[in-house]
Amino acid sequence: MFRNSLVYLAYRKLKYSYAGDTSPAVASIKVTQRCNLRCKHCTWVNKVTRDLPLARWRELIDTLYKRGCAVVFIEGGEPTLRDDIAEIISYIKRKGLVCVLFTNGTRKLDGLDSDAVWISIDGTEISHDQVRGEGAYRQIMATLKDYPDKNTYSMTTLSRLNVTELEDICGELSSTSLKGLIFNFMYPYKDIEQLVLSREERIACARRLLELKRKYPKILSSDSYLKTVGRPDKLCHPWILLLVTADGRITHGCTVEPMEERNCEVCDMMCGLEATLGFELKRDSVHFWNKNHILPKIDYLPDWTLRLLNNKK
Repeated sequence: MFRNSLVYLAYRKLKYSYAGDTSPAVASIKVTQRCNLRCKHCTWVNKVTRDLPLARWRELIDTLYKRGCAVVFIEGGEPTLRDDIAEIISYIKRKGLVCVLFTNGTRKLDGLDSDAVWISIDGTEISHDQVRGEGAYRQIMATLKDYPDKNTYSMTTLSRLNVTELEDICGELSSTSLKGLIFNFMYPYKDIEQLVLSREERIACARRLLELKRKYPKILSSDSYLKTVGRPDKLCHPWILLLVTADGRITHGCTVEPMEERNCEVCDMMCGLEATLGFELKRDSVHFWNKNHILPKIDYLPDWTLRLLNNKK
């Protein structure tokens, strides 16, 4: 198998281009919807209140493997609330899959051997705590100090709650042990649409991030992704994604659909767009995944090979 390297993506793109293969490449599993925080923008928490047992998650991970996924993101709720989260991570890695853990950063990470840890950080201290609760930001900073050698990244979801302090976020987080800063745009789920930036605001914000990348090299969001924000003709392959909700339901396609009917015109979420751009072998987006240690062998594939594959569709 061609797992955990760019060879896998190249192989998958050729299968898509020549054989119409639309099997998933990336999976997101919501191992719990319990959470120790109550974030203003979260539309998922406590929709399912009983966790599936470890044995059932092993069966589901086996299914993801058989269906062709190469990368598994563990989400919640807050995944570290599960006593067996280390065993779930270990099982994913034993299957030869890359494992990325999403967390709110307020709990210990001892014994969690995921390939990367993405920590949700929604602003500077004041704005982050307004979204997630008093003291949450300080807990994250303490976590980063406790685990300086972990492969940690910030995930900042941009909305009306934090867009005015974009450079302050980049400055503060660049001074920490975080290996990189990742940015996303909030989707207008019906219960939080009042927090979402307008199309014009999202475009302006993306352009500002493109400028800030020159000053803050830790910003990893790819130019290709940021340049698609707000565009009605942006390319997105939702079939790349597989979502497993906390009750064990598997959805092949857009991660919005388990909650409500999707609206692609108002969506600029990085999950589908960065995945699509990486799948399409846009070099800067592939490097986004490489820098996250998700595709560690990218530099073994020469530029001419990428150009060849991009011209084959």
